[in-house]
Amino acid sequence: MEEERNMERGMTADQLLAALWRRKALVGAIAAAVFAVGAAIVMTRPSMYEASVVVRVEPQRPGEEMVQRTVSELIEQRLLTVRQELLARPVLQKAIEEMNLYPDIVSEKGMESAVAQMRKDLTVRVEGETAFELTYANRDPQVAAQVANRLPDIFSSETLKIRQAQAARATDLFNEEMAQLGTAVTAWERKIAQFKVDHLGELPEQMEMNMRGLERVSHLMQTKSEELRVAEARRSDLARARNAVDSEAGRLEAAENGITRSLVQARTQWTEDHPEIKRMQGELENLTAKRKEAEGRLWAERAERTRVAQLIESIQKEIVGLQQQAESYQKRLNNTPRWTHELAVMNRDYEIARTKYQSVVSRKVEAEIAQELEAKSAKSLFNVISPAGVPAIPARPDRVTGLLICFLIALGLGVLTGAVLEMRDDSLRDGTEVRERLTLPVLAVVPDMHGKTERRILMPASGARNNVSTPTSLN
Repeated sequence: MEEERNMERGMTADQLLAALWRRKALVGAIAAAVFAVGAAIVMTRPSMYEASVVVRVEPQRPGEEMVQRTVSELIEQRLLTVRQELLARPVLQKAIEEMNLYPDIVSEKGMESAVAQMRKDLTVRVEGETAFELTYANRDPQVAAQVANRLPDIFSSETLKIRQAQAARATDLFNEEMAQLGTAVTAWERKIAQFKVDHLGELPEQMEMNMRGLERVSHLMQTKSEELRVAEARRSDLARARNAVDSEAGRLEAAENGITRSLVQARTQWTEDHPEIKRMQGELENLTAKRKEAEGRLWAERAERTRVAQLIESIQKEIVGLQQQAESYQKRLNNTPRWTHELAVMNRDYEIARTKYQSVVSRKVEAEIAQELEAKSAKSLFNVISPAGVPAIPARPDRVTGLLICFLIALGLGVLTGAVLEMRDDSLRDGTEVRERLTLPVLAVVPDMHGKTERRILMPASGARNNVSTPTSLN
């Protein structure tokens, strides 16, 4: 409890100065020791040289209005992540391997530790909208300048590799997509061609031809119907005439037979020179001629009837054929709307696939051009506008500032030590503390004696109770 009261006891500035003066040797020793340690640390830290380079990002040419680029990210946008990309392992590892940096760390702890150390030695700051500053620190000023000047080239090459890889992937993607769409377009073309073969004559583009064919067949049917009517009338006329011809031929034949019998009988009675026989012979010859003429007409009529019958049969067959053609044309016209819908659906899907194919072909050509432009613009993406020079003086540590900080820390620790010791000291220093800390009345205060000469100070108590005066100090 006493110690806690001592710690809670306050001190004025004069009391603190007096306490420090009493312990000036201890305070000075602590301050000197701390300053010596800090100064040793500051003075033994290795000197680090910093070299800075400023790089400007050049805008891409030609612009998007001329060539559709397959790398969507503009190079100017990379400034937003330039620090992360510069501090990425591929860039730093390539620089370490190429310039043989941190050989001790690489051999002892591996490449990952070397990359981590290089990240600590690198500082990247974006300057404006199109430039960034890269600062590298190293113990060797020559190495610092070389690394600072080399890192932008490595970063540029790595960036170009990434962009060219992206452009190549886009081109390959378009190639694959074009192959797939080309197969789909070919399949649709074959399907449509087979559909047209299967429904030949019933296609929408053949509808007008079918209508004209139906009209032509209808006209022919009308013509053949008229021819059939005429042939039927002719056959009726021939049928009526046949009876008359048959009757005439029969009559003449009967008359000829009668004359022949009469002639045979007459020859039994008379000679050949008899007038009656000559008359009968003349009449027989006349009847024979008429009979033959009638039979000729009969055969002609029969031939005509046969011809007319054959003509009627031929016309009827033609009419049946025309009717079949008309039915075929009508069937085609009836099926055309259905095939028109199906063909329209297939043509729509085919046009969609063909449009996609043409679009992909166009994009593929643009992707190939963009890939070539990425390769040709390799040297114009980054421009070093302020190369790094060899630093003449180290950037850190700042030894003067370090020594000053060490001095302030040492002084502070010395003062703090003196103050803590003073607060933990429970000895009485003057009459005020005596009256504050003792519950008994103070009659007198005996001062401390210094030197060989005694000094006695009688201090009567002040106040009504003790009448002891308070000296200013016990020491």
